[in-house]
Amino acid sequence: MYQQPITRRTGLTLAGAALIAASTRSWAQGAAFQDRPIKVIVPSAPGGIADILTRLLAPKIAERLGRPVVADNRAGAAGTIGLGATARSAPDGHTLVFVSETHAAAESLYPERGYSILKDLVPVAPIANFPQVLVVNKNLPVNSLKELIDYARANPGKLSYGSGGVGNTYHMGMELMNQMAGIKMQHIPYRSAANARTDLISGQIQLMFDSVGSMQPHIAAGTVRALAMSSAQRFRVMPTVPTVAEAGVPGYLFESWGGFMGPAGMPADLIAKINEAVAFAERDPAMAAQFESNGAIPRQASPQEFGSWIKTSVDKLAQVIKTGNIKAD
Repeated sequence: MYQQPITRRTGLTLAGAALIAASTRSWAQGAAFQDRPIKVIVPSAPGGIADILTRLLAPKIAERLGRPVVADNRAGAAGTIGLGATARSAPDGHTLVFVSETHAAAESLYPERGYSILKDLVPVAPIANFPQVLVVNKNLPVNSLKELIDYARANPGKLSYGSGGVGNTYHMGMELMNQMAGIKMQHIPYRSAANARTDLISGQIQLMFDSVGSMQPHIAAGTVRALAMSSAQRFRVMPTVPTVAEAGVPGYLFESWGGFMGPAGMPADLIAKINEAVAFAERDPAMAAQFESNGAIPRQASPQEFGSWIKTSVDKLAQVIKTGNIKAD
């Protein structure tokens, strides 16, 4: 069973405890930011959830840190361009990157990419969980997850689902569900989830996992039907949609996560300052409402806890990839 790491709280290692001690020193005694902006590399195209949340948070983080915070979109190669650029940056606190479980999957799918998020990047601050919604084209003759599973078993190879590419969060969520339900469906990778969404609505593919924020308008319009949520609990803005575990696959849990990392070697003082600034931004009630409208749930934790979640995600996704014999494009 895959258990989403962003909801787990794990014990700290001695090294993590030492980092906490360093991070709690007076800010005046530690490393300082330089007199220039802090850049957050978003390894995806503008308009995606990582881009939206980074730009929402940037003004409040800047207010707390006293430095401008700017988003820098560097899409391509399953995020490896943006993460690789961050890994090669100076560890001075002025370059961060928005990382998700898609990049945790890349640890297994793209071993030659030239960096490791576990060795060449350091956790700074979690940002949010993103519950996924399982949707089907309106013409598919199923009205529940159980009916979908029965249909898939009775029609092997007939159903196809889309995602934003091999190893993308929506691909991994569906692959895990297929493995746990004992069914097979054809994966159609697209250049982006938006492209997959278009083909789902037109009927070129039959189903996909997607973000709540992206799918809500189409669910309301009746062009797709929502069958289940990937999260542990029902999402407040879609209370009538059951979880996958409730609806037919007991024990299923796949809740996407995202957060900031920086290049290895960043001073603990700067990591602590950025972590606190992110938490400050997310405590704003208006920010929480904007997160929810985009299908995100704010998450706050220490860098050490975030690092433990990332490592757990890397290991669990490696098992999903191995079991499914998934290969990179």
